[in-house]
Parts: sequence; structure tokens; C-alpha cells
Amino acid sequence: MTTGSVNEMDAKRERERNAAEQPGLYNSEGGSGKVFRKSLVQAITILVVVGLALLATAAVYILLLIFAGILLAVLLVFFAGQLTRLPAVPHWLAVTVVLVLLMGMLVLVVNLVIPLVVEESAQLAEQLEKSIQQLADWVQEYADGNFPVDDFPTVEEQLPALGDLWSGVTGIFTTTMDVLTSVAIILVVGVFIAYSPTMHMQGVLHLVPLGYRARAAEVMAAVGLTVRWWLLGQLISMVILAISTWIMLAFLGVPQALILSLITGMMTFVPYLGPLIALIPILLVAFLESPRLALYVFILYMVIQNVESNVIMPIVFHRTAQIPPALGVVSQILFGSLLGFLGFVLAFPLMAVILQAVKMIYVQDILGDQSLNGDAS
Repeated sequence: MTTGSVNEMDAKRERERNAAEQPGLYNSEGGSGKVFRKSLVQAITILVVVGLALLATAAVYILLLIFAGILLAVLLVFFAGQLTRLPAVPHWLAVTVVLVLLMGMLVLVVNLVIPLVVEESAQLAEQLEKSIQQLADWVQEYADGNFPVDDFPTVEEQLPALGDLWSGVTGIFTTTMDVLTSVAIILVVGVFIAYSPTMHMQGVLHLVPLGYRARAAEVMAAVGLTVRWWLLGQLISMVILAISTWIMLAFLGVPQALILSLITGMMTFVPYLGPLIALIPILLVAFLESPRLALYVFILYMVIQNVESNVIMPIVFHRTAQIPPALGVVSQILFGSLLGFLGFVLAFPLMAVILQAVKMIYVQDILGDQSLNGDAS
């Protein structure tokens, strides 16, 4: 080896030693390298968290539909469980019978309600047409028929209104398709889970570490029991409002009182808003009898509905699903503001599930407070 080669090797070792002693970007011992890697990890973590948050925000509606499907599955399994107590009735047959019965009830109610609404709407339209004609005759009589024709808009001026009308029609079509799609998702999820609840539960448990699966199974069982208690409370609330509405309508002499009260009971599944929607056909029928009767119906119905929504329903849910009355009302405001209409509809079961999970996972397991019973019963 020549002297030049030795000198070159010594110079190379010296450069490597100097680079090792000097902190730099790629030096594991350098302070700036540690800062860079720490900042990089923090930036990646923030990006991942933000990405997951955006994904959850985009998927929140789908998650709510899945939750609604789970509620439907719990309802089907609950009624099917009563049938499986009979000898030689398997689970799949019980679920099928429950589905057929529910679909039959739905078809029956629709066949009863739609002709009633069409008939009453036609009568109301005819009565309104007569009232408008009488008003027009009265105006013409006192105005001597002097209506300035030039004040009426031309066809060109009506074109923007036609465009708005077309936009409204397409908007109604889009909304209808969205509703039908949402209903289809809820039905598919609910029916599939109802036919094989154990398989779906085991699938979720396999995502939990082995050491926590037993506790996760307990939490899931308690949450399922809570949902069943909520459904029981909801059915009680629906029956109470249906019966009270029927008594009120029958006392006032409103036609079709039984059908209208059944509609009201079913619409009570949507807290607060549902009974208000059910009021529309009731007022329609009452107004055809007498405007004064419609006024009496409106006053008494609002009294009954407010007592049911603000007194009876919170008490029932507190007894069944263990939801404090004030928290139930707050949950509707909160979930309705954050999650939209579907969040408003599902506010009570969402709050019941959250309370049960927090009680068992946070209060009992993390805080170690065993004074609260984790069972929903």
C-alpha cells in the first residue's frame, strides 16, 4: 500500500469522525435530528387524527343508519324470542313470522290511512275552492270588477318561477330517493343482524384483544339489554298517546278517531316532531266538520302532546332505560344539532347506549367505582 493511499484513508476516517461528532439532520445522537423526528411524528399523528375525524364526519350518517338497523334487529329478536319459547320453533322461523306480521300491519295501516287522507284532502280542497270563489265574488262585488289587467305578469316574467318549480320538483325527487335508500339500508342491516345476532356479535368481539373480550361481551350484553328496555319504554309511550288521543277525538266527535289515534301512536316513535306531524290529518278531518271543532282539537291535542312529551315520556324512559328526564331532552337538542334530523330521532337510544357504556367502561373499570350497577335492568 502506497503512502498516498494511507493518507487518503486517514483523511476519510477523520472526516467520518468529525461528522459523527457534529450533530446533524441524519445523526441519531444530534439534538436537531431528534427534534426533527419528533416534529415529524407529531405532524403525522395530527394528520392521521384529522383524517379520521373527517372520515367519521363523512360517515356519521351511515353510522346512524347502521345504528337504526341495529335497533330494528333488537326489536325483531325481542319479539322472535317470545316465539322461540314455543316448542319446535327455531330462531329463523320466529324472525320470519315477526317480519311477516310487521309487514302485514304496515300494509294494513297504509291501506286504511291513504284512502282516508285522499278522501279528506279532496273534500278540503273542494271546500277551500268554494271559499276562495266566495271571497273572489265578494271582492268583485265591492270593487265593481275593476281589476287592472296590466298588473298580471307576462309569460317571460313567469319563466324564472317555472325554473324554481322545476328545481323544487327535482329536490323532492332527490329527497324521496334519499329517504328510500336510507330505509333500505336500515331494513337490510336490521334483518341480517336479526337472523344471525350471535355471528355478528362474535365478529365484533374478534376485534377486541383477547384479555378484554370477556368484559367486552358483558358490555355488549348490557347495552343490548338497555336498548330492549328503551324499546319497551317507547312502546309504552306510543300506547299512552294513542289511547289518550282516541279518547279526546271520540269525546269531541271527530270522525275516524280510531285510525287517527293509531297514526298518532306510530308517529310518536319520533319524539316531539312525530306527534306534530300526526296532528295534520287530525286537523284536516276536524276542519271539514267545523273550524271551531278543529280549534278545540288543536288546543286539547297540544295539551296532551306536551304532557306526554315533557312529563310521561321522560319518566317512562327514566324507569326503563334509566335516562334522567332532563338528560333525555338535552340529548335531543345536542344530537339534533350535531347529527341532524336522524340524530334527533335516535337521541334517546343513543344516550341510553352511551350512558351504559360510560357506566361500565369508565366508571367501573377505569375509576374502579363499583357502586353503580352496570345492568340496565
